[in-house]
Amino acid sequence: MPINIDHKRAEEIILKAHRSTCSKNDDITKGIKNVLCGTHKTYKYILVNGILAKASKNDANPIALQAGAPMPGAFDARSLCHKVLVPFERDFLKNILGGSNEPFLNKPARFTHLSKDNAVRKGKDKETLLLLIKIFSAIKTSEDAKEYLACVFAILQEQIKEANKTFKSVASYSPELMEIYEFSLLFTSKSFEGETSAIIVGSLEFLLHQYMDGSYTVKTHKVNQSGASSKEVGDIDIYSNGRFYCSIEVKDKNFNEYDVEHAFNKVLRNEGKKAAFIYGTQAEFNEEVILKKAKEFEEKGLFVLIQDVNSHIKNSLFRLPSCTKQDFIQSLIATSKSVNCKETTKEWMAQLFSELKWVSE
Repeated sequence: MPINIDHKRAEEIILKAHRSTCSKNDDITKGIKNVLCGTHKTYKYILVNGILAKASKNDANPIALQAGAPMPGAFDARSLCHKVLVPFERDFLKNILGGSNEPFLNKPARFTHLSKDNAVRKGKDKETLLLLIKIFSAIKTSEDAKEYLACVFAILQEQIKEANKTFKSVASYSPELMEIYEFSLLFTSKSFEGETSAIIVGSLEFLLHQYMDGSYTVKTHKVNQSGASSKEVGDIDIYSNGRFYCSIEVKDKNFNEYDVEHAFNKVLRNEGKKAAFIYGTQAEFNEEVILKKAKEFEEKGLFVLIQDVNSHIKNSLFRLPSCTKQDFIQSLIATSKSVNCKETTKEWMAQLFSELKWVSE
């Protein structure tokens, strides 16, 4: 029989653990740190969610991922994560786990339970899976789980501090427009699953609208976010006096007319005036079919733009007043934080800052 986790109690426990001090220093805490410092975001959510479940109810089996798991103590892990952990991460942890709205929709979390037989890539991912099973098997009681949960938050707080330091060495430097253009082309030459293109486009849109009449707001959302908020229309949404105005979709992978149709239809449904579809250097598509699809939406009264990211960067920089040069780095960093980009993307940005000598000596 599956068990129920009281979400209200889980909220109380997670908040108390967040305020507590880590009192453990053993192989389990080392394993927890290993998972949290790794690159597999879904396993991070599974780890914290599983420990939270055990801390909330002694009978809970953190190895279970679904209420139908064939084991005692099975529970609805997705519900606990979505209703308790996700909002807690957003409100208290600055999306340090990954900022996902529905992490249990990802493939590693769609099994009934954790097992060494779960389909997973060999190497680091497999090692993390086995480590999770080992950690969960070693946490025997609810009281132990509460103590380890406090250690989880101690580790995450250190990561948050480090994330805030990432760009501290960047100088208040005012590059020329051609230098910004050079940086942008270099930055987008690596995709990181589309993050670099979205960050550059979002940063430049922010700067462009900042110098308009002050009534515009630009919001750049997390890239490739499954289960995205219904309030999000595209990758970059622009509002005028608080009302949705237009949207930009950024793709750095192959796409077709259905991707364009889906993006533009969302703009129409939200009564937007304009829609852009910007594609990166990694994207391939049928130009004739895509332009035909764009024509269909123009005939519906939607002003559309389909453009490669390099041309879009150059056009945006051409329209920028010269006084915005000094703000480019600040906008870039702010946008990278708003999309909660991967560590590898941050490292690539920092590397370019260093190589181009955009850092303080």
